[in-house]
Amino acid sequence: MLKAGALYFAIVMAFFIAVITASLIMLAAHFRTSYMKEMRYTRLLTNLNSGIAYLLADGDIPTPAKEIDLFNKQADSVLIERKNWGIYDLAVVKAHILGDTIGKVFFTGINTDKDLDVLYLSDEDRPISVSGKTQLTGNGVLPKAGIKQSYAEGKPYTGNKDMIDGKITSSNRTLKGLNSTMIKELELKFGANLKLLRVTNPAKLNVSFKDSTRTFILPAGTRVDGELTGNIILVSDSSVVISATAKLNNVQIYAHSVKVESGFSGKCQIFARDSIVVGDQVRFDYPSTLGVIRMAGAADQPSITFGNNLLFNGIVFSYEDKRSAMQTLISFGKGSRLNGEVYSTGLVKVQKGMFIAGKVSCNRFIMQTPVTLYENFLIDVVFNRKARSKYYLSSGLFEGQGKEKGVLEWLK
Repeated sequence: MLKAGALYFAIVMAFFIAVITASLIMLAAHFRTSYMKEMRYTRLLTNLNSGIAYLLADGDIPTPAKEIDLFNKQADSVLIERKNWGIYDLAVVKAHILGDTIGKVFFTGINTDKDLDVLYLSDEDRPISVSGKTQLTGNGVLPKAGIKQSYAEGKPYTGNKDMIDGKITSSNRTLKGLNSTMIKELELKFGANLKLLRVTNPAKLNVSFKDSTRTFILPAGTRVDGELTGNIILVSDSSVVISATAKLNNVQIYAHSVKVESGFSGKCQIFARDSIVVGDQVRFDYPSTLGVIRMAGAADQPSITFGNNLLFNGIVFSYEDKRSAMQTLISFGKGSRLNGEVYSTGLVKVQKGMFIAGKVSCNRFIMQTPVTLYENFLIDVVFNRKARSKYYLSSGLFEGQGKEKGVLEWLK
């Protein structure tokens, strides 16, 4: 017959064995859950990267969003969407399994590795003349009259004996066109139904690109001096002034005319109907855009005018559907540097010391000196296609270039 103490000991031991066994079962279940969660996250991440690759490869993804079953097993789905954000594409990719979802938002751009042109000048039956220390590095698409050395300001040409370090081919009477669909979308922003939108000048706002776009109407003569980041569009049917103290990050601005005060630094896309005037010592970070789009029948000369000591990273363009007597004008001040592209369906005005790391396309050059105004002369300027970063991505705005896309910037 067992003693009471032995029975008590057996019960205690059974209790501890039960606790340990239950703990082991719970621990095993926890590790299994964590393992399954980790496996599911890894699978989601793989699907997300597959969705990003699919979006970059497919140029016809519609808006609204499109659901894709990656392996046709009804188990791995990604949601992809692409829409224009100014002159770039805004892409959204989301992967989901059961209740778990991960996503990425980013801008896409066009790879320009195969576009080695430094200069495209429309054929107006006149050559391009170079003088002083002008350097042209890259391929040139030039008028049939070609390129020649000239005296200017009492100085001869002292650069490369071939005048352009690259291949030369013949240009057409007009520039390669711009993407008509994208131009129409930009024009629609100017003609938005302003009555349906809120009239305000936000002082500080940060809108994620994962959320809906916030659009604000600015009263005439508004001075933008706030801190605005992300998925924000500002529209005005009059003039807008961007203060030197304003902090803009990836926002879009549409107005009849825009003035950017001296000392401003930021990253944004600005579009105007009439003019954009930029002060001195201004910096635009990549990927920024400045563009003027001429209205049909407009009598004035649409223009973008930069002050001195500009640093611009991105794209500057002017557009008109048909060449007019008062062609559009892009004018650069002294000591300007641009990394990216300049496109003008009209004139580009430069001064001595101008440096462009990238490509310039226009109908005609104007060279301003203290004494004379020259046409189709380049004096002491540097245009260098090879100096542009290998990581630079262009916009789908430009026709006639490659269609290989890449991730331009990851967004929040």
